[in-house]
Amino acid sequence: MAVRQATYKFADLSSFLNTYDQHISKGSMFFNAGEIDKDVANEFKLDLVAPIIGRQGPILAQVVHRGPDGSIGVHLPDIPGSVADAFTSLFGFIGEVKDCLIASKQVVMRTDYNVVVKKLAVAETSQASPNAKPTKRTERGFPIPDTSRLKALVDGKMSDRSLRDAMVGLAVESTTGLLTIKCPNGTTRYGYWLRGGVVGWRTEPMNEDEVLGVLLFKAGQITADQIKASLEIMTEEGLRQGEALVQMGLLDFSTLIRVLGKQTEFILKNVLESKKGTWQFHVLPRLPEQFMSSQVNVPSLLFRALFAHARTMSPVEISKRIEPNLDRYLAIAVEANPILSEMSLTTKEKGLITVIQSNSWRLREIFSVSPLSKSLTSAFIWCLDELALLTMADKEDMSRTKARIADRLNRKKKQLQSGNYFDILEIHWVCLGSEVQSAYTRIKAEFARERFEIMDEAQEELLERIVIRIDEAFAELEADSSRRKYRATVIEKDAIINSAEMLGRQGEMGIMRRDRPAACAAFAKAAELDPRQSKFLDGMRRATTI
Repeated sequence: MAVRQATYKFADLSSFLNTYDQHISKGSMFFNAGEIDKDVANEFKLDLVAPIIGRQGPILAQVVHRGPDGSIGVHLPDIPGSVADAFTSLFGFIGEVKDCLIASKQVVMRTDYNVVVKKLAVAETSQASPNAKPTKRTERGFPIPDTSRLKALVDGKMSDRSLRDAMVGLAVESTTGLLTIKCPNGTTRYGYWLRGGVVGWRTEPMNEDEVLGVLLFKAGQITADQIKASLEIMTEEGLRQGEALVQMGLLDFSTLIRVLGKQTEFILKNVLESKKGTWQFHVLPRLPEQFMSSQVNVPSLLFRALFAHARTMSPVEISKRIEPNLDRYLAIAVEANPILSEMSLTTKEKGLITVIQSNSWRLREIFSVSPLSKSLTSAFIWCLDELALLTMADKEDMSRTKARIADRLNRKKKQLQSGNYFDILEIHWVCLGSEVQSAYTRIKAEFARERFEIMDEAQEELLERIVIRIDEAFAELEADSSRRKYRATVIEKDAIINSAEMLGRQGEMGIMRRDRPAACAAFAKAAELDPRQSKFLDGMRRATTI
């Protein structure tokens, strides 16, 4: 009887790291015969036992490959948050250990170290058996569900932005179903959506330029003769091309999943560029089969495409796009938070999201507090608005206004009572003059009188005290000499020295990684904390030559 629960224990840390890099991080795993019960159900819960972090799970696993020798390939559609956090914690610990060893010169440089690790690691997890033969199929491509009796959830024309908006909505709602696109030339595309993300496409008649083998050929990964051989295997054994290439030994199981994901993303981009035809989306309780590739993060892909386009616009053009909203209040749509958390945003982009969420701002005010440049802030805001991840209102709700003002003033009052000048400017005590200036500009804008429309007499007096103390803090911290002198009165000497040494080590690591910005920043702060140490100035000199 097929079981719905299974456990896999890694022999050592190295085998876990290899498997994570090759498989788990790509949403898959492969088990040789005997490594896991071959009688598991098509969908089961998997527990992984790894060194240091112990048992982690359960993780949903979907069988997408069964070899006659007992080998099993599974798709991991969603790693639970607690498991992902455990993995992150483990990688963070390993990273700290490696950085410490490199900094102390007990091991080779990071680039060489990675090569050594690969050479010393245990043998890679075996790939799918060349003799594995999936069930023979009678037709090429994914099965097409019958939606003739279903009412479309949404529909529209390819010539407008309706499909793009719908895709963001599907991601927000984690919807599973079938996207059907009818083109004027008689071509029909079918997109298979699983929990908000596309996992596969089928085009009738077939578009040869989007076939997996052709894409690999154009990328120089396989030859024309190998494509021909794979087609013969497909015809004889009823395999799909990816499976045929695995059987030929040209791809391994992990690489197959990765290239299928790239193929899905490539076709999605082609779909988004098309402006002719109509589309409709039908919700399905389940897809007609288990898909190997993980869901493409559609909102993230759309955002990056829009952001890249926005950065090609002239400042005048992008300004015209956002100018009508300059006096409107910004807010992140509640339903957008899960989407934003999954998007690959940079640190500064995340910082802008935090700024928007932490207070109530008019669009014109955002530029003075954004960690991005003015042009990038404009582009970022425009993209969020285009994807409906941002809401804009002409007026702020009165109750929200009062609550915002009271909360912000009270939090600042506590800083005045218990904090030092660094806290008042809301900046770390390890800071440079440029950072002090940026912090002062931001916080002065935040506590400008015009931002506090509704205040009682006590709040008026409190705001006046806050502004005075902000100016005092800036006057003390603006100049290098007075900032260092003040720092020595509020921070322990040992803490300053130890932080300078740590920053010096970070600078050395930056030089070894050939990371000029990181190395220069670390040495600049080290010299700020302990300017008497010539080694920090020397480090700065060496960093600038990278």
